[in-house]
Amino acid sequence: MCVIASVPATKNIDNNTLDQMWKRNPDGGGIAWIDENGKVQVYKTMKLKSFKQKFKEVVAKYGKSDILVHMRIATHGSVCIDNNHPFHIDPNTVFAHNGIMPSEFHPPAKSDMSDTRYFNQVFLQNVKPTAFDDEQFRTALGDIVGFNKLVILSANKRLKKESYIINEHMGSWEKGVWYSNTHHKPYKKPTSIIGSTTIQPRLLDTTEDACFINEDTGDIWYEDAHDIIYSEFIPEDMLDDVELQDKITVMLENSVMDYYTVDDLIIDYALQFVPETKSFQCEECGAEVDDKLKRACNKECECQYLQEMTRR
Repeated sequence: MCVIASVPATKNIDNNTLDQMWKRNPDGGGIAWIDENGKVQVYKTMKLKSFKQKFKEVVAKYGKSDILVHMRIATHGSVCIDNNHPFHIDPNTVFAHNGIMPSEFHPPAKSDMSDTRYFNQVFLQNVKPTAFDDEQFRTALGDIVGFNKLVILSANKRLKKESYIINEHMGSWEKGVWYSNTHHKPYKKPTSIIGSTTIQPRLLDTTEDACFINEDTGDIWYEDAHDIIYSEFIPEDMLDDVELQDKITVMLENSVMDYYTVDDLIIDYALQFVPETKSFQCEECGAEVDDKLKRACNKECECQYLQEMTRR
């Protein structure tokens, strides 16, 4: 569900990472920065080459301030420039979003708007930008959007910072840059060290082959996906269970994205594995989630809107 990169002043993203991010999120990209006049500027494109060229220029010229990057994979609304992030909250403040908004913020039926644009229109544009300095407000905003992540970039002189990350704990920092997710990152094959095995997350995919990269040498190779199942959330002694493998394969096929690992799916869909029944349930309310990712959550559960993530 898209990827945001919040790039603090003096930090950068290398070309290889930009390529990986776009490959996983190919429906357009956007960059926001603060220019020499203290104004927020936004650039949007549907082409990777143009994106990379502009990003390089922005870092070189305006890299002493924070930069906001977003690459999109569409869930609501058409694939077009108008639905690319970042969006203006006001002339001095923009934001980018990763995830699928709760149903309350879904655009009207047949609308060409994305859920992000609609959320901006009905909610964020009614918020005073100075509210982002209030920790309690940022926490409340995180609760409102649930498992979604937001990054705000502002040139408002009344604010204490240029960038604010909502639900920061759901993303990760890599080389000084915050990413809303790391689905674009390749996984390293487990290696044997002095007779013991160093376990790395291994690819579980529904394709015939699985791709690995040696980050030290750059070597790339492929192996049969059925030999390389690994998960932090499923007991190791159950990973060879054929019935469970079939269940996971169906879940991956019904997810809104082509996940590299089952753990990515478990995290994004707020799932919990139940070893006794080889099943999955909602992490929030404990309701059953079936093989097609349909949830039995009640209407009060904040995970209810995740039903939308099964609709491509």
